[in-house]
Amino acid sequence: MAAVALTPGQSEALSELREIVRINEGRIRLEDVRDPLREGLPLAVDLAIDCRGETTAESSAPLQDWEPVTVLVPPRFPFEHPEVTLPHRRFAGLPHVLWADAICLYLAANDWDPGRRMHGFVGQLLTWFEEVARGTITGPEVPWHAPLTHWRTGEYLMIRTDLPEPLENDPGLWLALAVVERVGDPLYDVRRWLRGRDEAKEIRWHDRRFGEDNFDAHGGIFLAPAVALPEPVGFAYPNSREELLTALAGQGLAQRDYRELREFTRDFNGGIRNGYGPAPDLLLLGSPAPDRHAVPSRIAHVAAWALDVGEDLDEVGWLTVFDQRPRITTRRDTTRPAQWLVGKRVLVLGCGALGAPTAEFCVRAGAAETYVIDDAEVRPGVLVRQPYTFADIGRNKAMALAERLGAVNRDALVRPIPFDAIGFLTGEPPMPEVDLVIDATANRSVASALEWARWTADGRQPPLLSMMVGHDCERAAATLALPGASGAGVDILRRLGITASADGDLYDLLDDFFPGHPRGVPFQPEPGCSDPTYVGSAADLAAFAGHLLNDGLAILTSAEKAYDTAFPRRWASVARTPTAGAAGAARQRLSWANDHVRLDPVLRYQMRVDPAALASMRREVAVMADRRGPDVETGGMLLGQIDQASRVVWITDADGPPPGSEASAEGLKLDPTAARDRARRRRRLTRGMVAYIGAWHTHPGYLALPSPVDRRAMDEMASDGMPVLLMILGGGSDRLARWVAGNELPDLHLQLFFPDPEDGRDASVLP
Repeated sequence: MAAVALTPGQSEALSELREIVRINEGRIRLEDVRDPLREGLPLAVDLAIDCRGETTAESSAPLQDWEPVTVLVPPRFPFEHPEVTLPHRRFAGLPHVLWADAICLYLAANDWDPGRRMHGFVGQLLTWFEEVARGTITGPEVPWHAPLTHWRTGEYLMIRTDLPEPLENDPGLWLALAVVERVGDPLYDVRRWLRGRDEAKEIRWHDRRFGEDNFDAHGGIFLAPAVALPEPVGFAYPNSREELLTALAGQGLAQRDYRELREFTRDFNGGIRNGYGPAPDLLLLGSPAPDRHAVPSRIAHVAAWALDVGEDLDEVGWLTVFDQRPRITTRRDTTRPAQWLVGKRVLVLGCGALGAPTAEFCVRAGAAETYVIDDAEVRPGVLVRQPYTFADIGRNKAMALAERLGAVNRDALVRPIPFDAIGFLTGEPPMPEVDLVIDATANRSVASALEWARWTADGRQPPLLSMMVGHDCERAAATLALPGASGAGVDILRRLGITASADGDLYDLLDDFFPGHPRGVPFQPEPGCSDPTYVGSAADLAAFAGHLLNDGLAILTSAEKAYDTAFPRRWASVARTPTAGAAGAARQRLSWANDHVRLDPVLRYQMRVDPAALASMRREVAVMADRRGPDVETGGMLLGQIDQASRVVWITDADGPPPGSEASAEGLKLDPTAARDRARRRRRLTRGMVAYIGAWHTHPGYLALPSPVDRRAMDEMASDGMPVLLMILGGGSDRLARWVAGNELPDLHLQLFFPDPEDGRDASVLP
């Protein structure tokens, strides 16, 4: 057969090799050049490397005077690296030698530098022989390469389950069984290992996906015999059936034991009725690595022999094996924040542009269960940025998303809940037990329902990560409430907004998430769309979802490692695109200490007092005690917010008495008009998040309970239709003095006064 013409890259490589031979002054000889016999095959160049006098007592292997090698130059050189083969097997067992007759100079394709071309390649080859001669050759820090199997059947076997400890700890020859599922026509999946026939007879296979407690719950499940060899196979399995059986017998496998195990699996599988036809006849062969310390498993490699392929032929048919056992593999996301999700249960509210990619990230990271909740349908307009297909139009988002993600990770459960998020949070049945809740709805009503549900629920509270993007997708923010946080998404987002109102580097967030005025005509993506939305592409949303999730998981990882009880429980993450044009950094992380929390047991409101507000009150009490004595009442305005949806009252700031107020030992009378005027500026700066909500004062000489004067004053303040808060600090002058000294809180009374007298019931909140 006539040879084909060399490619330009092969011609250049041959010219470079001839030049390298010339300038190396006899250290390399060019023995022969064999052109490719057909298009796509490599150019073969036979070289001889001068190793005369190189062998020493320390050499890794004896070397001949001239060591022959064949350089195989691929057609796409230099964009593909050459290979090196040997005409002998004398170097079998040396590091970097694969299958006994090939030298692997490049661990991965990216190790090859195409810019150095043949000069770099030959330099690597000469260095390898020098290190063999000196005895300094070391292996790559990767598991030993699996033995080569030859003729492939075109089918694949996936192994994702570790061996049972009794088998893992048995160094001798053993026979076992593998429970295999036929996932598709070319793919099989090892679901479980059984130690013997007795265990196979007793077990009733339970598959979470199919929900049946027997082996034929799904038509693709069957048994396959597995043989573990006590010694390494070498660098290649035999090519013929006879040679393979002889090699197995040479390692101690008795023909009788082999036949009995094979007959058992054939009989067992023969009783299974499935849509694929008879179960395939497979044999799994496991072997240790030549260096048993290189792989942290008794079985370093698994090969799969198709016994029913070519029964009348001597050639052996092998499946391609993807060995993904946790014991011997390292996940590609190891050490990344996503590792926190492995084995966790996650609830994702919202399957839209943020929620859908976030749910996918959780499934791919190894979350054991992922609940996805959304009652909306897929509409044509969302295909621009949400991961649905044209065929999904009209389907429920949660159902369509769960179906797709269920095919990503077969070990994970993706449970769709095609239900309204608010109804799910406030109704029955209760929310499932999960390790993380992710609110990706960007819906204020959902956020309020979560805030209310979180503080009113009994028992364990999982972390809550809430995500949102700005109106033009230039900025995104996430809040993270850890277990024990005094507030959740609404609470922390409000805290972020207040911080932004006083921080120039965050002021763009205030304009984006808390605009002081309407932005004009709402963006409407298509007629009939349920809600005005924001501009943003699939790339924008995927980038923001990935960053916000990663940052939240990083905080969760740090929280689990933190031994300091002062580790913050309320966090926020901020992300900006390069085009945002803001003064702040592209990524920022903020945290806040918990508020002091009190409960109104009658009206069922939770009062959250910012530590800064209490500090302001303490300073005012100290000043008044110095000026007029410890028995004179003092007080002032309370600034914050009353959220009647989540039934939360935030006391953010506390000012001293406004002008026109009267303070004495008998009582304190605040001027409500002056108080409200004084709060207007603060309300304007914080976009309404910090406004006048009531008053505080002390009762130095008696209990922290409202007097008739207090009630009349609060009724007057509530007369304009808005509820107001009364906060009394009491317990006696000694108790207040100890508080001023920083030793303990005084007695606190917090009571809301509503415009309707029937709602203004006493509600004392005990410390």
